[in-house]
Amino acid sequence: MTDHGDQAALVLVTRPQETGSKLAARLRDAGRDALWWPAFDLLPPEDPFALKARIARLADFDLVIFVSPAAVHAFASAFRRMYRGTPQHAWPRATRIAAVGAATREAALETLPGAREATIICPAGDTAAEGGTEALVTAIKGLAARPQSVLVVRAQRGRQRLLEWLQGHGAGVEEAVAYRRLPHEPGAAPWAVVQSCLARGGRLAVLYTSTEAVAVVAQQFAREPGHADAWADAIALAVHERIERELRGRGFTDVRRCAMDVASILQALPAAPAPPPSATTSVDLLL
Repeated sequence: MTDHGDQAALVLVTRPQETGSKLAARLRDAGRDALWWPAFDLLPPEDPFALKARIARLADFDLVIFVSPAAVHAFASAFRRMYRGTPQHAWPRATRIAAVGAATREAALETLPGAREATIICPAGDTAAEGGTEALVTAIKGLAARPQSVLVVRAQRGRQRLLEWLQGHGAGVEEAVAYRRLPHEPGAAPWAVVQSCLARGGRLAVLYTSTEAVAVVAQQFAREPGHADAWADAIALAVHERIERELRGRGFTDVRRCAMDVASILQALPAAPAPPPSATTSVDLLL
């Protein structure tokens, strides 16, 4: 590892979609160099008819679990397309919603028609900020009546622990594949921002919001000549204990925990130097 002292860093936000791009923008508003660097591109499911069939049967489930904000947005988009022209159609009130974390809960409230009238289960306190299926399992365990018919809305590939736990406790579980994830290929403009940071002796700080993103970002940097060392030397920001374990298992020593909000990320980072008057950074020029 290169000794950078406590210098400021360029923050790469790997969360896909609008959630990630907005967080990068808020970090820039807070005075940090930050770049949206999605680990994945999210695409429609290979079988959209299967998703429609689950949406048509929402009232058959006493609990629908969303594993990420992306799952909510993809499901809500399919819901609106399916019921276009029937604005009175909304979420069944008897069907509870479970969100894996605070960002997922907010996405449900903002995008699912009728969600504000439904019962929403979400991990409480700090766990809601970090998310994670483990925290949601704890929240479900605390319910007076365990769900018997459950729909899990997720990506085409993902971890099976939640499904296995529900099935092991007697619930009938179905899956709704709402989207696919493909590794993102950064273009020339974001690579130029990274190169500018490294050329002036800067350091990267990479915010990871899933364990899968760790391997994808590693591959992105490994394919770019001369940049693999910059990735290995980066500050690794992890929003969950599981991600921290993955990073440490890959040999990272500068791993810092934070939540998925600006204040927590800023607290985990080295202090940013004050920019000169009227300065315009390369990030400003390219975003």
